[in-house]
Amino acid sequence: MCGILFRLSSQPPPAPSLLPSSLLTLVSNRGPNFCSTHTITHTSSSISTGRHHLQFTSTVLSLRGDHLAPQPLTCSTTGSVLCWNGEAWRIAGHELPREKNDGEEVFKLLLGAEGEGVKGVTRAIGSISGPFAFVFYDKPNGRVWFGRDCLGRRSLLRHQASVERDGHDGVIVASVTDGDKQKGWEEVEADGVYYIDLDRSTPVLQLADLQQVPFLQQGDTSTDGVHMQLPFPPLNRTLPPSIPPHPLTLDSRAPHELKVLLQEAVRLRVQHIYTPGQPLHEAGGLEKKKSKVGILFSGGLDCTVIARLAHEVLPHDEPIDLLNVAFENPRVVEARTNGSTPPKNNKKKKLKDSTAELNGATPAPAPDIPTPPVPIDPYSLCPDRQTCISSLRDLQSSCPTRTFNLILINIPLTETLSHRQSVIDLIYPHNTEMDLSIALAFYFASRGRGALYNPNSTQESPSKPYTTPARILLSGLGADELFAGYARHETAFRREGYDALLTELDLDVGRLGKRNLGRDDRVISQWGKEGRYPFLDEKVVVWAMERGVWEKCDFEKRKDGNVEGEGGKKVLRLVAQMLGMQNVSWEKKRAVQFGARTAKMECHPRGGRVKGTRLLI
Repeated sequence: MCGILFRLSSQPPPAPSLLPSSLLTLVSNRGPNFCSTHTITHTSSSISTGRHHLQFTSTVLSLRGDHLAPQPLTCSTTGSVLCWNGEAWRIAGHELPREKNDGEEVFKLLLGAEGEGVKGVTRAIGSISGPFAFVFYDKPNGRVWFGRDCLGRRSLLRHQASVERDGHDGVIVASVTDGDKQKGWEEVEADGVYYIDLDRSTPVLQLADLQQVPFLQQGDTSTDGVHMQLPFPPLNRTLPPSIPPHPLTLDSRAPHELKVLLQEAVRLRVQHIYTPGQPLHEAGGLEKKKSKVGILFSGGLDCTVIARLAHEVLPHDEPIDLLNVAFENPRVVEARTNGSTPPKNNKKKKLKDSTAELNGATPAPAPDIPTPPVPIDPYSLCPDRQTCISSLRDLQSSCPTRTFNLILINIPLTETLSHRQSVIDLIYPHNTEMDLSIALAFYFASRGRGALYNPNSTQESPSKPYTTPARILLSGLGADELFAGYARHETAFRREGYDALLTELDLDVGRLGKRNLGRDDRVISQWGKEGRYPFLDEKVVVWAMERGVWEKCDFEKRKDGNVEGEGGKKVLRLVAQMLGMQNVSWEKKRAVQFGARTAKMECHPRGGRVKGTRLLI
């Protein structure tokens, strides 16, 4: 994980010491191990275009290879420069050796492609499997390239600079924004890669000077121009060979294939994690008792399967941290308080009434004796808190030799409010209440500061405070889109059958690169952590796109009112059963903002609940 800040201008950019402190701090938070700025001047071959000033600032969170690789990466021979924020799990289908740093390998790849111009660079980028965002200055050809992987797993934003707001004209590309809503920051679309031809652009560079090399579906022949092919095929829209199809069971081929692919995806993301200052060959010695990997853990199906597979590939004496976040939500607490008022204590009143009746007197009304209210733990009201403890038991039962540290991260309302504006600035240009409620959960969970779960803790002997040392955080994101995990998938099937379900799935997969991965990346990386997504491994996505819909989900039983089990993500539920987690296999889908209780914390000033679609600004 790294932070990128790139400025391209017809005027000399400000010195690094004069860069906006807020933006430089945010970029530095993403890469706490190293920070450097490299400034050069490009003299155009065209007199009308003149000179362009390029300033590259990179920060580094070192996680790969056997050494820290400083950035920006520069070539003394050609003068080319690369700012790389990503993980190249494979290049041209080949996994990188453990001692190699992927940023350096990608730079070699791009330098070797410069002689082929636009086609060479795009072919090189298209050969990379994994999440990435980058800025590449191809000096021999006078081009600046930037972009994101086709699923948008790393953040990258851009905006048109102005002398009034930025101190210079031109274009700025960065991993995060400075929070200034007036600058018109926008996310770089994950629909291709972009370049500016410095020798043919206008003297004052505009975003309009950008040229795009798009990603196209495999088999798409709609253009003869230069393009990159998506690494996965179109969704298989074949209908089941019979209605209802053959039931998906533990004897089916699909869950066994998926388990193998998922385990390999997890292995790639958790092995050989480099710790600066520690030789790679000592990684299993000095640090063996510290967690290197954490799981963003709601206790739901997706993240628990990931945690279980991490057990299969990590050294058995290395703990795995499970990060579970819960929020104090005043609306939920108030509703529980009002809805659970204990009955009045009438015992003494009845005794006095009966005595008076025996004496022939009219009983006098007795005063009510209030029962002291029972304190409500706002965090235990969060559904994810209850689920995570249940799923922990499944993990411990199926992996008795592994230490799972369940970290209970409790966020009081005061802390939520004190960080609220910082999170709003981080997620911009996303700016709805729903964006904020989801981002708050990831923001505090990835910080990793809480208390170790202890089922025997008491007020006298509370759980121990704990902050995870893990810099790698695995997430189950992507499973719902690939395997029909949303309620709307079942709704579509109930209404119009397989055609409607396939259409809904096609839309979901097509929108993956346009969704919220950039937003989530910005809040997780704020703490010097890196989010990794095994379900979005290219090989897993290819498998999910190629398989028939009946090999991934099973809504047939529920269609006729038989609600045995959950039909969404049926193939993944079977994987959970194969891994010895029967209870987890039936967990229902629950959105993070509702599971952690970040949604609807306040009421609208004019009354009623705040809608998730309401704009923050």
